[in-house]
Amino acid sequence: MILAETVDCVSIATCHHFTDNPIREQHRLRYAEVVIREGWRGVYAIDKMEFDRYDTLATEYFVSRDDSGRVLGVIRSNPTTIPFMLQERFRSLIKGSLPKNSHVFEASRLVVNRRRLKTRKARAPVVDRLLVALMERGLQRKLSSYIGFMPPNIWDSTFRRIGWEPEWLGPERRLRGYGYTVRAARIPVGASIHKYLKKTTGLSGRTILNFGHGNGRNDSVAQQNMII
Repeated sequence: MILAETVDCVSIATCHHFTDNPIREQHRLRYAEVVIREGWRGVYAIDKMEFDRYDTLATEYFVSRDDSGRVLGVIRSNPTTIPFMLQERFRSLIKGSLPKNSHVFEASRLVVNRRRLKTRKARAPVVDRLLVALMERGLQRKLSSYIGFMPPNIWDSTFRRIGWEPEWLGPERRLRGYGYTVRAARIPVGASIHKYLKKTTGLSGRTILNFGHGNGRNDSVAQQNMII
């Protein structure tokens, strides 16, 4: 198995620029991993696809594949100028004011295909690509940061492992009814951090983002100028 060098960046507005349906495929991976494998409750599922109320018209999905097109990992982002998950469901994770403006997006649903990638070592290159793609998109959108929450060990094995240090928004908290501890953080976006991430992941000199084939349009520029 060989990883694709680029990561698909797709929304409902641009999915027709791809030869298959990457939005559907990322929902299917999420179903296999969080519903079947982890037994999540309180999420929606239909036709072997997992989704929630934060899969919206404004959501962008980052999809990493292998050379045969199979989806190996996903992450999504949403603007904080519309209702988002930390605001509506997990406000208690944040001490103080809630980051919420056009320069801050929420990142969530980082999911990796553990059926095909059975070890942390095998999963690491997929995570690397997804996070570098997230940073590149943040720079295109002129974001100051992402916000999100994860279990502390997942922060350690993803963002912190490659040197993208979170800025904690509150203490660790055990989620009532979920059975595990999480922590919310702000994840800064910047050119110097991007350069460092490219070095630590070995992805220097590569263009990570793929916006599909848009009839001659430069979709990276078109999407960069979207106002949300």
